Amino acid sequence: MTGWHVSRHPEWDLMYAAGLTVREIADRCHQIVATVHLHLQVREKYSPGLRATHEAALARRDPDRPTTSWRRRLDEALAFHTAHQRLPNSQGQAQEKSLAQWVANQRISYQQGNMAAAKIILLDQLPNWNVNLHQQRLDETWQAKLVAVVDYVTVAGSLPRYRNYASEQERRLGVWLHNQHQKRTTGTLVEWRKNALDDALPAWRRRG
Repeated sequence: MTGWHVSRHPEWDLMYAAGLTVREIADRCHQIVATVHLHLQVREKYSPGLRATHEAALARRDPDRPTTSWRRRLDEALAFHTAHQRLPNSQGQAQEKSLAQWVANQRISYQQGNMAAAKIILLDQLPNWNVNLHQQRLDETWQAKLVAVVDYVTVAGSLPRYRNYASEQERRLGVWLHNQHQKRTTGTLVEWRKNALDDALPAWRRRG
């Protein structure tokens, strides 16, 4: 019978020494976490320093590495997209809402430049994960409004007024344009929108 000084699962030892967590090893080898944990505790007795080697290797790993629980959530998001052909919605049922929040958190991390490359590669399996669909719709609405103002100016020969207007259409467009002036004044008009206004309506700054 082989003595305890010979490991019964040398592959677990190697993965542990390489910095994988007990849960990651258990998931990869389809084992119970407690079983792997007990084995590694025994190995530390017969191979002193194994835990120290593991901790040093773990410290060298990217802190934003795709963990087992993170990968599990990604698999859930992928399964949802396959079933529904869309991303989870924050207005859905509890499980869908939770997934939607998870995807939103990944998007925020990505946009802030805090996401590990490994996560980005894995997330690219999920269509449009890094697109803020709500903001995209807002931007499309804004662009449509700009086109409407340009069309109005082409026909009327002047910018729409929000006071002393001649029609309801002019009032709506005038209010929108006035709001852009207000945002420019307060510094809240995003750069690409300001540039779009400058290009499409060079005279828009003369008012407001």
